[in-house]
Amino acid sequence: MAVSIAGRDGWSDDTWAYLNDPRMPAMEHGWKLHVSTRPGELDAVTRLVLPVLSRHVCHAKFARDPGTLRRLNSGAVGAAAVGKAITVYPLATTLVALARELAAVLRDREGPRIVSDRRVDPKAPVYYRYGPFTGDYRTGRSGRLESVMTGPDGRVFDGLAAGLYRCPTWADDPFAAGPARPGRPAPPALGGGRYTLTTGIARTPRGNVYRALDHTLGRPVVIKQARAYVGEEESGTDARHHLRNERAVLTALDGVPGVPRALDYFAHHTDEYLVTTSCGDRDLRREVLRNGPYRDDGTRPGRSLSALAARLLHILDAIHARDVVVRDLKPDNIVLDGPGHPVHSGHPVHSGRPGGPDRSGGLGHSGGLGHSVHLVDFGTSEHDGTGPGGATPGYNEPVLPAAGPATPADDHYALGATLFFAATGLDPVIIDADRVTGRDRTLACLADALPGDAHQNARTTITGLLDFDPAVRTAAAGRLRTGTVRSLPARGPAPRPVPLRIDDDLLDEVVAHTVAFCTAEAEAITDPVRAARLHVPTSLDIYGGSSGLGLELLHHTRHPHARETVTALARWTAAQSRNLPPGLYTGRTGVSLFLAEAGIKETPPEDEDPGPLPGRAPDGGPPEADLIAGAAGIGTGHLLLARRALRSGDPHTADRHLAVAADCHRMLTSGTARLTASGPATPGSAALREGLAHGEAGIASFLLAHAAWAGDPETTTRAEQAAARLAALTPDVIAASAAPAATRRYGSWCRGLAGLGAVHLQAAETLEDPHHLDLARRAARACLALAPRMPLVTQCCGLAGVGDLLVDVAEASASEEFRDGAETVARLILNRSGGTPSRPTFPDTGLSRASATWAGGSAGVLTFFRRLRARGGPRLGLTPVRLRDEGPGERAGSRG
Repeated sequence: MAVSIAGRDGWSDDTWAYLNDPRMPAMEHGWKLHVSTRPGELDAVTRLVLPVLSRHVCHAKFARDPGTLRRLNSGAVGAAAVGKAITVYPLATTLVALARELAAVLRDREGPRIVSDRRVDPKAPVYYRYGPFTGDYRTGRSGRLESVMTGPDGRVFDGLAAGLYRCPTWADDPFAAGPARPGRPAPPALGGGRYTLTTGIARTPRGNVYRALDHTLGRPVVIKQARAYVGEEESGTDARHHLRNERAVLTALDGVPGVPRALDYFAHHTDEYLVTTSCGDRDLRREVLRNGPYRDDGTRPGRSLSALAARLLHILDAIHARDVVVRDLKPDNIVLDGPGHPVHSGHPVHSGRPGGPDRSGGLGHSGGLGHSVHLVDFGTSEHDGTGPGGATPGYNEPVLPAAGPATPADDHYALGATLFFAATGLDPVIIDADRVTGRDRTLACLADALPGDAHQNARTTITGLLDFDPAVRTAAAGRLRTGTVRSLPARGPAPRPVPLRIDDDLLDEVVAHTVAFCTAEAEAITDPVRAARLHVPTSLDIYGGSSGLGLELLHHTRHPHARETVTALARWTAAQSRNLPPGLYTGRTGVSLFLAEAGIKETPPEDEDPGPLPGRAPDGGPPEADLIAGAAGIGTGHLLLARRALRSGDPHTADRHLAVAADCHRMLTSGTARLTASGPATPGSAALREGLAHGEAGIASFLLAHAAWAGDPETTTRAEQAAARLAALTPDVIAASAAPAATRRYGSWCRGLAGLGAVHLQAAETLEDPHHLDLARRAARACLALAPRMPLVTQCCGLAGVGDLLVDVAEASASEEFRDGAETVARLILNRSGGTPSRPTFPDTGLSRASATWAGGSAGVLTFFRRLRARGGPRLGLTPVRLRDEGPGERAGSRG
């Protein structure tokens, strides 16, 4: 779509067509307007909007074509992107007038509701919110990208759009004056007041799901919303058509045990709502992530994998008998209630003996399980061969036909993928576009997670259900139905090949390929056209931004283009506005470290607060103490900057950094800086709050590094005390990680044993205490046991962090046991990835795409493979910090 206004600059990218007004002053943030429309009306709406914009000073961007808008409106980009066909960045003085003009020309036009905004006029699809125009980006405390907006009072507000309206305290709503207070409707009385919402179950772009009280029946119900015009396809169908289909399917399935019952259907404004019986209080995904996998090895009473499989197949059989194909069977759509008691769902409960037939010819409602099982969400289901379509990658998508009706055998594939998750806690591999590669890598992960004869039946059942031949899937379901699983099906996939051999040649290829990918991503960040656009969501920090990527690329400057690329990346980073907190991984200390290592002299912007120490927490509490964002990380970073300065022959700069580290030490030892919770406590996570990123282990790491530098009795005593506290805690964490219900987070770098083990290695070296080396070995073994159940390949919360610990322990112990363990982790990573083993595509934390960030992307995985190939070497230069050879003695010598 061509968009132009005389006198304004225009260009486009894959998503937007931009118009920049040269008269528009530079503004980091302010009130902006959004116009919503449907894909088929984009051109007509654009023609109405352009004359209005021509009369005002403003920037703007437009969805470049109807196909792009259809993708935005589908929710695939996120709930906050839905409806945003046109964005206008106006002057504050003409905002209201411009908004009113747009509302006038677009009156009675239709478009999806923009959930992050308020409406200018209830009869026009024009919305507004306060947000960034060109603002800075950073990684927040939770690891999520944030847009930094700083108000006149110095307070910082995250400006990224969310699934609800948010506004900073310093901004007064320009449309709120007068009695109508547009954009502030009273909460709806759903169903004419019959239903009172009690809590939310899910928030999705297509609509939310709520628990509610039905005042007429006096019982709890579930209410599912479908938003108008969201997910609109070329045929004109949208989310509401899926909900209508679900109502029709549930009507056809009325009375089937294990399926919710449709109770009511109504419209509220343009949205539509389905009311069903409440089936349970949690889904299978949440159950596995909180309480561990289902197994048949006798360790999980009431959590038998075979019983779960039989119960799900029994429900599917009853559904298929009504000429319905589910099409969207997955862990999120399996609702559990219990333990072990029936749910009052409006259906009769068939209570046959555990594992045996009931009067329906199948298994009882729990069948050896400690809870009841229901299937929900039939929006994409087919009845009598018709339905709106839709697929979930990895679960039903690989086998669903491009045209024509689905079959029961397609649900059997989704059943196999769901059982794979229940047994391993892993989703199927979806990073590779080739379905065969994804399925084969999934089966390799199954073999890693369920080795040995005890799990042969489970592997056989899941392997048969995941066959691409419908006849093989049907036969596997038949054996599961009759309980005759014995060996691999005759026509099933070939047995898993010999495990991949990790040798130096393969590692060289993996490293070279990943360096090339990371280099290309760094080049994209520094592209001047991209940088000139209105929104460049690239942070500068180590955790998720340019500094982490650059610090890793500095280890690969002999690879083609890496040296010039990392220099350009450093210059780009130095040139950006850096309104960042002082933290190491998520703030300007880490940025300074990258620029120093890259040899770029840092010149902070005049309006940047140069204070190197943490201020008060965002909630007004004491300064943060942790390694990621607080005093421990800042002190660690300045020790590293001091080391860099000494190596460069600049003792005065080193003294300045050492003074900051000493201030951080005082803040921590006096209690001025304190730890705050990094998130809500969940079952199985209490001990992990002592972890490296946000817990006591991170503080101990800094105290050990400071003691190694200072070498005086007081700092050494403080470090010994902190290390002793970790040594007392770690055996209990290791024991808890081996429990059947242990979650995979016990293995993580940020909160689990991979981080604790790294600090024990640091303590063993700094304090010369072999007890800490023993604890590091034990932590490494525990992590290796958890690794087959860890879905992420990344540094933070993933396999790369585990692999780095094993490399370090192998180096410290001179042990082939841990070298072999590190190679096992490398195989696990390659099994979770796309591409070929020598040219892998590593999935980021979303599992379906690749990125080059350090904590959650390929740069952090590259760190591990580089160190595995070199049999050691520095991580990113951050933790553990080894400075024993650069303490006061070397410091004094540098002055001579």
